[in-house]
Amino acid sequence: MKTFLKTGVYLCLVCPHFFAVSNPITSIDPQELERLFQPIHQSVRDKAYRENNYSIKRATYFSKRHRIVEADLDLLAEKSGPFLLNPFEDVELVVEADNIRDQHSGTTRVWVGKKLSGRIDTEDSRLSKELKKQLNSVNLYIHAESVENRAGDFSRPAISSDLSKPSISTVIYLTGQVSHLNSQYQILPVDGSFKKYLIIELDREKSLISGSSEKAQRRRDAHMAFEKILLRDEKDRKAKHDNIKEDSQ
Repeated sequence: MKTFLKTGVYLCLVCPHFFAVSNPITSIDPQELERLFQPIHQSVRDKAYRENNYSIKRATYFSKRHRIVEADLDLLAEKSGPFLLNPFEDVELVVEADNIRDQHSGTTRVWVGKKLSGRIDTEDSRLSKELKKQLNSVNLYIHAESVENRAGDFSRPAISSDLSKPSISTVIYLTGQVSHLNSQYQILPVDGSFKKYLIIELDREKSLISGSSEKAQRRRDAHMAFEKILLRDEKDRKAKHDNIKEDSQ
């Protein structure tokens, strides 16, 4: 199965605790705003874990916690108003579009939002104007990709000039990494359906770091050991599945 959950080295920008965090909005009731991420039924989550166990475990190695959700991409439209960016139920930021631009020949749209709550507002000389703007911004990436529909899949509108060949349709999906205080949240599609998203709160104690220090080597060794065990378990799972399939024929 093709996986869309990639692991790697993450560069985290740490916001020191002594910078003041403010919530300047007074005319907006956050409880009345729509949420970007929506919960899904337990049975749907269970199915996603079963079908993408290997890739989900690889991605969540670097996490403190994670969850699988759906996303309301209509909230990222150009004229959309403020909404709640809610990577987890206890983390909700009021944001609104500040700038939207296309890149990669229009196949990716960069949605730049500004935080209306949880902002860093201070005149500390150690915090430049550019850094403050970065800390108070959110970058999300909206991708458009052509995919081949599976046989009998009519969930996506598509047109094919030759009915004997698979139809091609365009899917829209979201990726990104959100910073809030000392935490980083990563957003990834769970699989090729692009309908469900894995949200990860990254754990800095597990992130891979460069260099030859004992700490860096220890983290790389731990990750390599995890990958070996995970790959072995995945091979065993596939072998059992193939054996059951052969016995049933």
